[in-house]
Amino acid sequence: MRKFQRTSNEKSQEPTKEQLVRYKDFASLSHKYERLAKRPKRPLYKDPKLFLLLLIIGLMFLLVFLES
Repeated sequence: MRKFQRTSNEKSQEPTKEQLVRYKDFASLSHKYERLAKRPKRPLYKDPKLFLLLLIIGLMFLLVFLES
C-alpha cells in the first residue's frame, strides 16, 4: 500500500503575485529564517535541569574523591 498518491492535474506550480511580493524583501525573510533556525541558546547556569545534572555529577565526584 502506498503512502502517497500522485495526481496528474494540469495546475501550474508557479507562485502567485502575492507570494512573490511577500518574499521579495530578502532582509526580512533572512531575519525570519535566522529567528526560526537559530534559536537563542540559554547559558548553562540559567538552565535549571542542566544545572541540577551538573550539581549531581559534581557531588558524586566529590563523594568519590573524599572517600578514598
